[in-house]
Amino acid sequence: MPMALHIFEDRYRAMMRDCIDQHTTFGVLAIREGVEVGGPALPYSVGTLAQLRNVEPLADGRYNLVVVGASRFRVDTFAHDRPYLTGSVRYLEDSPAEAATAGQLEKSVARAFREYVQRLRESTGDPPIDIELPDEPELLSYLVAAALQVSLAERQRLLEIDAAQARLRACLDVLRREMVLLDHLLGQAPARVSPVPLN
Repeated sequence: MPMALHIFEDRYRAMMRDCIDQHTTFGVLAIREGVEVGGPALPYSVGTLAQLRNVEPLADGRYNLVVVGASRFRVDTFAHDRPYLTGSVRYLEDSPAEAATAGQLEKSVARAFREYVQRLRESTGDPPIDIELPDEPELLSYLVAAALQVSLAERQRLLEIDAAQARLRACLDVLRREMVLLDHLLGQAPARVSPVPLN
């Protein structure tokens, strides 16, 4: 998913200078414990490589960035030899798709996600919108997982699942739960989400 970042801390300014000098990019890890700005923090070990889509250096040394998540990785070891955190990482790939339930599962997730978005919009008084979703299971699973309005720990759990089909099933479980909560909030009868056969 695209993410806008404003780089203002000295340690991350140094990181950006290194990225530019070395023609590389950086990884993004969510914080498990601690604070985001100015203090120590303990990150999760699974994160996402950031593809730099737009880099705007500012006159005072800050940066405005637009990045898009690319490959997932797991940090094997962290290092503290730079002003910012570095580490040795392994890139993660999803295990092959399970053809037996793939098509129906993707349709169920797409249908449930569209309904979820409409209920969210209804809860804030916004009009319905059309949503284009990818057909490719892995991309659909990441898009839905990233867009869910749930806790950081829940989104991290979805990111760490190593198979698109398993991630889609987990997303569907979360969507069903969130729809019940939204229905309760909106005072509606519970939405019916079609069951999916599981192996």
